[in-house]
Amino acid sequence: MISFTISNVYCSNNIIYFNIYNNGNVPININNSQIIFIDNNGNNLPINGSNIICNNGNIIPIGSNSLCYIENYICSYSYIDYITTTNFVYNGISYNYNTLSNKFIIHAPFYTITLYNTQNSPTPQPFQQDIAICDGNPNLSSSFAYVNNPALLNLINSDGSNVYFSTANNSTPNIYSWYEGQLNYNGVICDVWWINLPNGISANGNVTIYMHIGPNSANYYSQYYPYISASPNVFPSRQYDNGDYVFLFYDNFAGTSLNTSKWNYGYDAGGSITVNNGLTINYTSSSLGAARIISKYNFSQSRGVVWYSLMNFYGTSNFSDVRIRIYFWNNNGNWKEVLGAGDYGYFTNQNNGPSTTQLYWSPYGFTPTALPPATSQNDYNILMIQILNSTGLVWNTYTITNNNISLFQSFSQNGTVSGNFSILLASSQDGLGYASIVLNVEYTFLAAAPPNGIMPSIYIS
Repeated sequence: MISFTISNVYCSNNIIYFNIYNNGNVPININNSQIIFIDNNGNNLPINGSNIICNNGNIIPIGSNSLCYIENYICSYSYIDYITTTNFVYNGISYNYNTLSNKFIIHAPFYTITLYNTQNSPTPQPFQQDIAICDGNPNLSSSFAYVNNPALLNLINSDGSNVYFSTANNSTPNIYSWYEGQLNYNGVICDVWWINLPNGISANGNVTIYMHIGPNSANYYSQYYPYISASPNVFPSRQYDNGDYVFLFYDNFAGTSLNTSKWNYGYDAGGSITVNNGLTINYTSSSLGAARIISKYNFSQSRGVVWYSLMNFYGTSNFSDVRIRIYFWNNNGNWKEVLGAGDYGYFTNQNNGPSTTQLYWSPYGFTPTALPPATSQNDYNILMIQILNSTGLVWNTYTITNNNISLFQSFSQNGTVSGNFSILLASSQDGLGYASIVLNVEYTFLAAAPPNGIMPSIYIS
């Protein structure tokens, strides 16, 4: 005689649990069972017993009770769509349990992500696509791709360790991803990843990949690294950071010395460069000078890039005009500033005091814009899109601060640019007065620019 009851079906930490009691006179093999969930809209979700794990093994002896959970599926609490009935079936015998007292919904672990390139030009190969899941509309530029899906955002744990990406449904990860972290854009919270698409996306084409979201307690970093990695934002120890697999150029400045296979460096009197799981560029002088690092990565003129860095800039004494400059440096001896005194723009203090009083963002050709007054050091996430072509440069610059102030300005320069480029980070004093400034960089990366500055859009189902 086969007889059983199930009870206490509930959702905890995104895992579905239930108790089963065997009150028949034959053992019950859970692997040969089926559990069917029915939601308030009448939809059925059947799950095979191979996805059920019980605490005393999957053979339930006669007269025994066992706590079981369902793997490869996750749950979350919901008062809109929710499970009403749990039906456990074994050898044609079934038992129904009403779950209305504990409203939750069950999610298949794999979500289909379709990436649409809306431009008439293909993306570069490889291509670094951002994927952001937000709890609202962050009102960012078209160079940033996101979906507004608070329910999906709630399934992601605090360090992103329960998420990975693959090219096939129900598969282990085979797409390299880098979790930037949970960021605040204009008051909207977003979990942000960058993934590497080796073959890019064709013109007016699309690519389908799959996003796996496991239980809240999952740690896929330890299980699947280096396919799964995270930024120093998430792990300051940099233990699961493998941006080299994702980006064209990457450095998280791990350890205590600069990686000279990636950088050239130098500084004038009063300058210093140190590494301690992060880079510090210091310049203290009363005359013009700088401390700088120049990447050894060169890319062709036909290839646009996105340059991004998490940096912290502050002054330790009064100064009149101290600037952080970012260059794209031509091997033939020419340069184009992205942040600096000449062609484009810079961060500067215009109040002749420590930069923690007031900081300005001053792109070339625009009136300086005051950033929020600060009482301590501020982090600046700086995202720059460079599109190179035969007639000149077009830049889109986007700046985000921890004070939730965002700036977006576009500007262009006529004329041709030839040769290859590298990146230069420099902190310098350029003007009158005594300067003592510090630039901290947590990480920096270079990614392929999306066609025409338009990041392929995201659809998740």
